[in-house]
Amino acid sequence: MAGVRGTRTKRTGAFDPEAPVRAAAVLQPDEAAHKAYRELINDMGVSGADVVRQALLTLHQQRRDMSAAQKRAALQEAV
Repeated sequence: MAGVRGTRTKRTGAFDPEAPVRAAAVLQPDEAAHKAYRELINDMGVSGADVVRQALLTLHQQRRDMSAAQKRAALQEAV
């Protein structure tokens, strides 16, 4: 049974690690991201979902590397 129309569901920010996640992004034709998305699909020869997966993993790794670099810099300043 669907929820009551017009009400918002509560979002806790906690994700069930066993549940699949569906991400959606609408890329308008005039956006730079739209062109990049199409080029990556063609250049890599993979599906759009694989392009998004790779982009998420790359962004995550960059943020982890940045965080580690900031921690190292903070430790060096403390010395």
